[in-house]
Amino acid sequence: MRRLLILGFVLISFSSSAQSWTPDSYTTFDETSFYKIESLHSAIDFDQINFPLLQAAIFFVTNEERKKAQLSPFNFRSEIERVATGHAQDMVKYGFYSHTSKIRIKRTVLDRFHLEGMNPEFYGENICSTYGLQYQSGRKVNPPHPSGEFTYAFTSKKEVILPHTYLSFARSVVKLWMDSPGHRQNILNPKFKTLGCGARLYREKTFYNMPYFMVVQNFGA
Repeated sequence: MRRLLILGFVLISFSSSAQSWTPDSYTTFDETSFYKIESLHSAIDFDQINFPLLQAAIFFVTNEERKKAQLSPFNFRSEIERVATGHAQDMVKYGFYSHTSKIRIKRTVLDRFHLEGMNPEFYGENICSTYGLQYQSGRKVNPPHPSGEFTYAFTSKKEVILPHTYLSFARSVVKLWMDSPGHRQNILNPKFKTLGCGARLYREKTFYNMPYFMVVQNFGA
């Protein structure tokens, strides 16, 4: 089960960079150097997730789509990332899935921008709820093993459902958005100039507690 919603209006090693990814890292890396970070290609450990790196992966993969459309890539803005991260965290904590927050002072997207000291002329939001595993949608799944390993049901041999890597997860989420006309419109909106992404983990109770992510993109100008 996947869900999508949209609202538009000095040298250091790549591996150590991933461990200490900060907002300043966005100015240090470009699309070429970013994809050389080894940790991007590692399976996500759901007990120890590098959320800044995961959010950066979504950011850079989104900019790939901008470049394909011959649009200027988004600039990163830490305040917008805080908006996105906060909304992802709130949806997990308070158990809702919507552009409208359950928290009164964060009710609308613009409310959330205002709390970070921003009042953009143009703004938008994409949200998504999707698997943390490389699961093929619609296939039957066995209850997980005590180790937490998920496998497909009704197969002649054991088929393990592997966790996403940081990069494969980012690509899967951006593909979901690009395959949805409204979300695609936000990503390719030339009026939007800045982007921040947020992601938080939860366990889907209706699906054997499979690891899922709430993912949020916020756009501004």
